Amino acid sequence: MNKTTAVSHALLETIQIEGRSVDVLRLDRHHGQAPGNKWFKLNHNLGDARQLSARTLASFGGAWSNHLHALAIIAAETGFASVGWVRADGLETAMLQDAQQAGMQLVFLSRSEYRRRHDPGFVAELLGDIDAPFYIPEGGGNLAGVQGCGDILKLLPNAGADYDEIMLACGTGTTLAGLVAAYQGRGCITGVPVLKAEKFMAAEVNKLLAQLPVSSCQWRLDHRFHCGGYAKLPDYLRCFIQQFESKQSIPLEPVYTAKVFYAAQQRIRAGEFAPEEKLLLIHTGGLQGRRGFPDLYPDLYSDLYNGG
Repeated sequence: MNKTTAVSHALLETIQIEGRSVDVLRLDRHHGQAPGNKWFKLNHNLGDARQLSARTLASFGGAWSNHLHALAIIAAETGFASVGWVRADGLETAMLQDAQQAGMQLVFLSRSEYRRRHDPGFVAELLGDIDAPFYIPEGGGNLAGVQGCGDILKLLPNAGADYDEIMLACGTGTTLAGLVAAYQGRGCITGVPVLKAEKFMAAEVNKLLAQLPVSSCQWRLDHRFHCGGYAKLPDYLRCFIQQFESKQSIPLEPVYTAKVFYAAQQRIRAGEFAPEEKLLLIHTGGLQGRRGFPDLYPDLYSDLYNGG
């Protein structure tokens, strides 16, 4: 058994949802203190940074940014300094505390400044004060991030080719684009946007895919399960999380993973899968974000993000 196969077996498990067997790829158990899809988004970026002899990784994020959290930890592990440009919400969150403890320098921006994060001139101005910087867009949403996410398929038997459908939560669409670009299977990859993204996410995914060789993979976005918008926690989603976690050994978090598992449950109930179809859910991590919901997780200890 080679190393990749051994890792795959450790990360892949089968659960029952509404009486149906569903496979789950547990990226929340991958890569220690920075688990989940964020490691894949950053891995190729790290290679590019080394080629350019960069010494400092810099990016944008909010007060509860999984991206900045992972960037700080991975930078420290790989010998880079890091800078996080943070949207100033007046919050000193557990996520930002983790990032600072890992060595990240936090620079707080006003909301008007943060809205300029896609302005190359503004980014260049911010980078001018940093030692040998390498810039990674918010959420790791660049070509290197897309290519890194394609490596997720290497953790699956036969690179996931035997599944009829693969489902995952989507924020920027970067992970979805990476899977679509790399997938060689027969199935469809379905992204479940966790925010109201009908007007822009498909275009963003297509923009990322246009930078890569043409993919014949079937993919789609299912906009029915954003549950009111980004980080919204309606009562029905709260109830689902509590019931799911009481039955399963898989922890969820309300912003991303709970919504894709909820989507799977609702689609199974509605009979949207044929009996013979094989379904995979990708758990993209982000469990450290559970600390932002103390009313749901009142007894949560501070080092939840220890990989599983």
